[in-house]
Amino acid sequence: MAGHQKDLFGGILIFSLLMGFWLLLSATLHWQHLLVGTILSLGLTLVWSQIQIGDGRRTSFTPKQLLLLIYYLLCLVWEVLKANIMVALIVLNPRLPISPGIVIMRNELNRDLVRVLYANSITLTPGTITIDLSDDCHIVHAITDPAGRGVLDWYLYDLAKKIEGEGS
Repeated sequence: MAGHQKDLFGGILIFSLLMGFWLLLSATLHWQHLLVGTILSLGLTLVWSQIQIGDGRRTSFTPKQLLLLIYYLLCLVWEVLKANIMVALIVLNPRLPISPGIVIMRNELNRDLVRVLYANSITLTPGTITIDLSDDCHIVHAITDPAGRGVLDWYLYDLAKKIEGEGS
């Protein structure tokens, strides 16, 4: 581990996110669930800390980025809810009005973390899935033509660019 500095903030952030996700999934505060969640979160954090982030960079978020990220996640939850209703209406329609297609979207996101956040946001939204992610584009499969076109000018992309820009 020569030349690799510990990233305390990144470790605490990853542990907190993993533990929060564990608590969300387990939906209980029983001591056994807390113990298992803590052990798993700590183990994954220790594994994560062994991975070099690249060029010795540390995990860093400005307070404004953190607020933008929280806003982004709230907007994503809203979009997932709307897309769930849209997909349910499509499935319940006897004519099954689908028009699947592939959309290739160029992006100007430079940081891997933000690119992955945006690609996963597309995949989490019912009716769309990110098939491939390269340096400058996302390849997305959409269940309908409007959903595919919606990916091209989705406001979450602009929000992801703001999150990235605040960290520069």
